[in-house]
Amino acid sequence: MRLLLSTAVVIVALTTPACTHQKASPESYPPPGRLIDIGRRKLHLYCTGKGTPTVILMAGGGAFSIDWALVQPKVAESTRVCSYDRAGLGWSGPGPEDNIVEENVSDLHAVLQASGEHGPYVLVGASIAGIYIQAYQRAFPADVAALVFTNSSNRIGFQVKDKGGLIWELSEADIRSGFPLPPSIIKKHRAPTREGDPFDKLPPDLQKARLWLDVRLWEESDPSKAVPEDLLSWREEFLTEFDATDAGKKPPLGALPVVVIASGPAAPESARRSRDEAGPRLDYLSSNTVHITAAGSGHEIHLYQPDRVNQGVLQAVSAVRTGRPLASQK
Repeated sequence: MRLLLSTAVVIVALTTPACTHQKASPESYPPPGRLIDIGRRKLHLYCTGKGTPTVILMAGGGAFSIDWALVQPKVAESTRVCSYDRAGLGWSGPGPEDNIVEENVSDLHAVLQASGEHGPYVLVGASIAGIYIQAYQRAFPADVAALVFTNSSNRIGFQVKDKGGLIWELSEADIRSGFPLPPSIIKKHRAPTREGDPFDKLPPDLQKARLWLDVRLWEESDPSKAVPEDLLSWREEFLTEFDATDAGKKPPLGALPVVVIASGPAAPESARRSRDEAGPRLDYLSSNTVHITAAGSGHEIHLYQPDRVNQGVLQAVSAVRTGRPLASQK
């Protein structure tokens, strides 16, 4: 069951279906890309442009492929680029457990193999998708030419019955004790009626399509059936990332090109001695890293400051093509 989570600061935001709400017709907004059959279900992949390496854009929690509409056309001027809807989001069919890290890695690999889009890829992850692209790189290192993070998840918390905390501070038992979700969280919300900030930065026609997708997601959400496996897989992934980037350790990704795009500046070395935040660790994944600061941006940099994301993605593409360090691609 899908939980709609804000992953910049962790608030669990849930919706429940309304029996009286009229469902939107599935024909209202056809998918812009292809529905790729991966066996018993189909996932949506929208590809434009030509050239190598191919860039794969993955949106954050509860977000859709069309959220990259201010980035994808610019990147497509230089290379092949595909935006992707994870299982249960956008035009993609649901999976057994949509947010589990391992399932997302398996799904992405399957859809890329079935689509005929050739790697190695530049993977771009916004918000929670940052942990998915890291997990994908570990599982299929030969398929990944570079990683680009855009305000990837930093602090994700969860309130359990007697306490709350960041998910990597809580034990597995703590997280399991928070399910089923309490009545204070399982409450009715009105169906979305418009796209607010930052999605109102999309063109008007895409705002209408996005609202249709939002309403459909709202209709299908049932927090009373939520299970802890999603959060537990996230917890394990963050702990893996922390262990790999602790102070004194060599960059776990060697010299793989890594671009970190964030609202704040690059992290100091002291960040590797703290587990208060996850985002600063991204600057220490590789010896070949560049940090791009999108000063004043909200969480969705690809909507607030798409030029900064375009800059970072194209730097990664250039580094892959030339084999030169990222620092020389500015």
